[in-house]
Amino acid sequence: MIEKKDIILAQSGDEESIEKILKEYHGTIYKNNLSFFLKGGDSDDLMQEGFIGLMKAIKSYDESRNACFSTFANLCIRRQMITAVKNHNSDKYKNLNQAMQGEGYSTHEENVHYTSPSLGFYSPEDIFLGKELVNLLTTFLNDNLSFLEKKVFTYLCKEYTYIEIADFLNEPPKKIDNTIQRIKKKIISYLQNYSK
Repeated sequence: MIEKKDIILAQSGDEESIEKILKEYHGTIYKNNLSFFLKGGDSDDLMQEGFIGLMKAIKSYDESRNACFSTFANLCIRRQMITAVKNHNSDKYKNLNQAMQGEGYSTHEENVHYTSPSLGFYSPEDIFLGKELVNLLTTFLNDNLSFLEKKVFTYLCKEYTYIEIADFLNEPPKKIDNTIQRIKKKIISYLQNYSK
């Protein structure tokens, strides 16, 4: 499992830590790879794009923003692959890509906002607004999550399952599952109000 120290070391250029993160996210990149079709390329080309996205995530990640690295890395991987597909595919393959992605995923991806200062993707305005949203959401969660919800959310960010969290907190799994659902509802409600 990737720890904060691995990310910090990777950001400073430690090859062993970078290799550890690349191995950890190989499966994530492969899963994303199955969702796209790249004209004039093969699956290896898209895998490479996924690893480029992961490297950008490592370089851009800011732990002080209280965002989960896994979530941020996955978004960077997807965005890099989507950018590659858009750059390489003609309209001839547009319908195929949309069919492979599914309407829900495609629609969702267009509405995703990123907070990393990666100038390859975002304008200065996007970066500023993204950071503002992270700060506002962090304040909202600190003010509106119960003590249990905060503890559960912390474990979720570390990628533990609800069964593992229930074990750590000595609570019934059903209670933890219900807590996770409440956290999701609060976050979704906040983001919907923010975007109005």
